[in-house]
Amino acid sequence: MDILTPDAALVLADRHWRIRGDICALPSYADQNFRIRTEHGEYVLKVAHPSWSRMDLDLENKAMMTLAEREPALQWPRVQLAVGGEHLLTLPIAGQSCQVRVLSFVPGTTYADAIGVLPLTRRAALHESLGSAVGRLTRGLQDFHHPAAGRQHDWNLLRLPTLCDEIAHISDVGLRAIVEAQVKAFCSRLPQWQAQLPITVLHNDANDLNVIVADDGDGQRVRAVIDFGDMCTSFRLADLAIACTYAMQHEADPVACARTIVRGYLARCPLRRVELEQLHVFILARLCHSVLMATRAHREEPDNPFILVSQRGVRALLRELAEVDHDAIVGPFLEPSHD
Repeated sequence: MDILTPDAALVLADRHWRIRGDICALPSYADQNFRIRTEHGEYVLKVAHPSWSRMDLDLENKAMMTLAEREPALQWPRVQLAVGGEHLLTLPIAGQSCQVRVLSFVPGTTYADAIGVLPLTRRAALHESLGSAVGRLTRGLQDFHHPAAGRQHDWNLLRLPTLCDEIAHISDVGLRAIVEAQVKAFCSRLPQWQAQLPITVLHNDANDLNVIVADDGDGQRVRAVIDFGDMCTSFRLADLAIACTYAMQHEADPVACARTIVRGYLARCPLRRVELEQLHVFILARLCHSVLMATRAHREEPDNPFILVSQRGVRALLRELAEVDHDAIVGPFLEPSHD
């Protein structure tokens, strides 16, 4: 979407938020985003794609506002109120009504970039910091409610059964067998888990590009989790599983990485034993979910080479983790205190 020039965006920022400074466009998948540097701080003006409803954006803003209040130790994107006190404005732009908001800019490096240059001896501290941050994320959203949080979202693990038809389109026979076995096992237990495991509102996308890292003086630590566009209601365990899924792809010893993430997470947000016992299965399910979503995308865009290239880490980890003992990651944490 490209309906606003940087100069016009700066006029909107000044008129409605009294924000003035230097502006530049930011890359974005669907929205149009601008970074504004001022003497008082940095901000992102976001013009939402028309496919986003006002309730979707209200959900994101309310979640970020809740986290800023409940978990101030992390630098969540702060929602900036307009001069009239609104956190989300509907403005006429290029002949259409657009949803516009301003967030604080979170400086730092993505986890994907940070971990790639970090010495092996310093990685464990970042892994634990990631777990701690995601634990704060889960804890901060406990008892958070919003009418849009129950929306149907393709990346919600509860919707994994809707992707079963894609299994037949996986060209790699060995991978197809792994995905089929894991998805079948996961789906067969969904009714039991829905009755047994806590379900809550989730961020649902703590991947290595949405986790921001900075040096706190003692080394690289997670500063924030950004991009709340995939929020949904699902298993509380899912955010931890998602964070593990992406971080493990960067490691020669993914199990050790996941254990350290779990330790950091549990220090902030204890889980029930019955949840911890399913973490391995949930990580496998997220990996299968990613494979199936990519398979569908590749069928729809067969000439796009980037879809399957980005799957290399996912598929390698899925093959490796399918052979690992179920309790390899969580064994050290399966104590009565987590019941």
